[in-house]
Amino acid sequence: MAEQQIPVQNISYPVTSDEIYANYLQEERVRNVISQTSPDMQLMEIQWRIKGYIKDPVTGIWEKIDKDAKEPNPKMITRFVSYLSSILNDNTRFSNYGQPEINQIMKLIIEWISDDLDANSKEYGIDGDYTEMTRIGHIMLHTCFSVFKRSLNGQESKRVFDSVKLSEVSNQGLVQQKGWLDNLKFWK
Repeated sequence: MAEQQIPVQNISYPVTSDEIYANYLQEERVRNVISQTSPDMQLMEIQWRIKGYIKDPVTGIWEKIDKDAKEPNPKMITRFVSYLSSILNDNTRFSNYGQPEINQIMKLIIEWISDDLDANSKEYGIDGDYTEMTRIGHIMLHTCFSVFKRSLNGQESKRVFDSVKLSEVSNQGLVQQKGWLDNLKFWK
């Protein structure tokens, strides 16, 4: 296939169909990673897991682990998702939290989950079932901890913005000496 010349800061780089396809695949990988770590996806997975489902890795369909097990109280799930949505969001995902801040927030999350499960165990239908309470708590805490670990010292935001920047550069064939803040100034 014939090569095209794309001017980039007074320099021409050959762009073959193979390079274009490779850039497309890279962009799809970036988009896939970003979507899998999105807060909405995390909250949806928490809901399914608390209900006792597991995602089939081949089909991507959520399947009930124990077909005879009753699903947890919907009020409990709604309450947990409401609480966690204030934590699992893009503000947290793209934060620049340090280790002491993360530890303090995790302590507050642990206290809230423990207090809520303890105070409402009868209403939730899990009174005395400490194994179930522990399972539910671990599902939520592990997800929160993973989000905080990825955002430690701004790691997640750097990765995402660098990936977006690289994707834009490779798709447009442009190399610009602009900072990432300049790229966000869409109101000009």
